[in-house]
Amino acid sequence: MMKQELKHLDFLAEYFEEGNVFRCAYCGESFEKERIYPYEEKLYSGKGMLEKHLLIHDMVEEILKLPRSATGLTEVQETLIPMLHQGMKDQEIADALQISPSTVRNHRFRLREKEKQARIFIKLMENLEIRGEEHIAPHKGATMLDDRYQITKAEEAKVITTYMTEEGALKSFPAREKKKIVVLRMIARQFKEGRQYTEKEVNRVLMRIYEDYVLLRRYLIEYGFLDRTRNGSIYIRK
Repeated sequence: MMKQELKHLDFLAEYFEEGNVFRCAYCGESFEKERIYPYEEKLYSGKGMLEKHLLIHDMVEEILKLPRSATGLTEVQETLIPMLHQGMKDQEIADALQISPSTVRNHRFRLREKEKQARIFIKLMENLEIRGEEHIAPHKGATMLDDRYQITKAEEAKVITTYMTEEGALKSFPAREKKKIVVLRMIARQFKEGRQYTEKEVNRVLMRIYEDYVLLRRYLIEYGFLDRTRNGSIYIRK
């Protein structure tokens, strides 16, 4: 099947459900839910074949395929990380790169510091309140913090009035990204934070809000409002 162009952060979800198919978030390959696939002298459903397919992908390798503008990695870090991922020792890495073991240890330290800084920055953005403009802080699971999340309370109120009824039903699903985020945030509040839901329970909630509940479920996951286990059996509000 023809592969679709993917956004940089799509792979964090591993796969998406789109109508009657499962789509790999790494390469875009799709598997029909109702189709039976032969593989290594066995037969698999679309979901089973997807799980087999995902085994060929490694998230570290997939991240390193992204441009540095997305990862924030330096050229040296892009070279070093695959070696660390393979479990190579400092001396082995030093020999391969023709540098000293102490330099390798220094790079390890910088990567750990970068991780700490990233965690602190995420926590900062989760709790940030921009005084004077009354901006709404991004939700905890936001997959990308960009200008789509620069939403004021006044903008939120206008979008909700335009797209949602007083009873909380969705009149139509907005096309603009910023408006989608506002609507999805409101819908996500129907789920208790930290509680586990089955797919049937999620669907039951979303059906009351909008007829295309599959679309809502996919976007809630894609934008980081809901998380789910790899096999899709459990959903959790972040």
